[in-house]
Amino acid sequence: MVTSFNHLQIMKNLSTVIFAALFLARGLLAHDPASDMASAATRFLESLGSKEKEKTFFPFGSDERENWHFFPGSFVKPDGRKGLSIKEMSPSQKILAQGLLGSALSHRGLLEASEVMLLEQILYEKEGRAIRDVELYHVAIFGLPDKAGTWGWRFEGHHLSLNFSFLNGRIFSVTPSFFGASPAKVSEGKHAGMRVLSAEEDKARKLVRSLNSPQRKMAILSEKPPREILSGQDNVVDRKSFFPPQGLPITKMNPRQRGWLEEVIHAYSAKHRSEVIEQVAGRKPLLHPEQTFFVWSGSVQDGEPHYYRIQTPDFLFEYANTQNSVNHVHAVWRDFKGDFGRDLLAEHYRNDHPTQSGWVSMFDGKSLKGWKANENQESFWVKDGCIVTNAPGRCHLFYETEKPFRNFEFKAQIMTLPHSNAGVYFHTSFQDEGWPKVGFECQVNNTYHDPKKTASLYGVVDCLDAPAKDDEWFELYIKVDGKRVITKVNDKTIVDWTQPSDWKKGESFERILNEGTFALQGHDPGSTVLFRNLLVKRLP
Repeated sequence: MVTSFNHLQIMKNLSTVIFAALFLARGLLAHDPASDMASAATRFLESLGSKEKEKTFFPFGSDERENWHFFPGSFVKPDGRKGLSIKEMSPSQKILAQGLLGSALSHRGLLEASEVMLLEQILYEKEGRAIRDVELYHVAIFGLPDKAGTWGWRFEGHHLSLNFSFLNGRIFSVTPSFFGASPAKVSEGKHAGMRVLSAEEDKARKLVRSLNSPQRKMAILSEKPPREILSGQDNVVDRKSFFPPQGLPITKMNPRQRGWLEEVIHAYSAKHRSEVIEQVAGRKPLLHPEQTFFVWSGSVQDGEPHYYRIQTPDFLFEYANTQNSVNHVHAVWRDFKGDFGRDLLAEHYRNDHPTQSGWVSMFDGKSLKGWKANENQESFWVKDGCIVTNAPGRCHLFYETEKPFRNFEFKAQIMTLPHSNAGVYFHTSFQDEGWPKVGFECQVNNTYHDPKKTASLYGVVDCLDAPAKDDEWFELYIKVDGKRVITKVNDKTIVDWTQPSDWKKGESFERILNEGTFALQGHDPGSTVLFRNLLVKRLP
């Protein structure tokens, strides 16, 4: 067969690019995937010429960000798939693009993505149609990549759509996440027997076959499966198709079946780096302990048309294999409210508008305006939208306010480097030197030798197990309401303490609820800690 391009050579080149990118991405990875992706996306953008950048870059608010598809590009109306295709990239740009992909996906996910693309080559060899060009996968970037910013990116082509969105440098959405396979099982040629996305099918079939008769009556809705995943390619999942939930609830499963259900979900989520999934699942559980439902339609026998879904109040994992003689898989992970980060964008908008929510920003992201350091003032500086402390000696940075805070809510995003110690003081007041005598310290320490860990109310309620990790952003929350103090890390309550009526302030440190301001601590020369997105809301 004579063609305008050599697909075999392209696949060889692509394989080289993918594995080179895998080593490139893993070699550069830190522990914060959002920072890794921002760095990889920046390197890719910097490699582009003006015309290439025009194809690749879109404003974060562009409608194109939610214009996702899993069809071949020629089926995407009205103008085809947006972004810069692999076909249009130079060899070095291809490596950088795959490096971006490698910064988000696990080893398994990167391998499966490459196998999905390989299937296009197999179909091309069989059909000879240009739409099967293995290089028709596109990269699009939305907003400027920034380790502390709001932006997103997409890698997309036939049977592959990966969408990542960030708010203030934190991963807040990895959905829609779509993988497809046609053929699902290669029947001939040098790749005969290869099954892409086999785990999604095999693990779910193992679960449904384990069900007893009453369980099957609840789980199997129909002997005839729907032709396609019900969520389709809609930007927003139509909740009417999924609520109220149907199927077998997790509460009706035995422990082994619950384990197999978790394995099915893992087949979808494990395509991403574990650090990515930890951040996503830290907000909303992938498997709800009471409100997870399993639905199956079609035959439970191998080679017969089938469909299934798993849904929680937040997430949908959906699968269909009914087309092309049961050899064409569509598998997708969706977030009912949070695809493309809609839920957290809405929350961010509320928090960023004090007239609506009462939250006020304490830090402009550019300077230490509104803050005052005492001794060793060079211990605090601003970099990349963060307040950074690495104290040559002890130092505290006090928030300047005309009206002291009594009842309040406070939250900030914090990252500790290994073996670092810091703290957030409240109900305190400025002093020229020394450890603040007045007020309470909310500890910031994940691996420093002091046994009192992050979110401890230092010297009052001590948490001995670190609720966060070094080299990863976490959100610290403090609330004071009357005599009650609550601290949280990533929405998990760490301390809930009420000051006793006979509580007395100490001789060395006056830890008693009253009123005052806030202070950030620079503890010692070996401690480096970053603070950003500091917000406070006064309470009655």
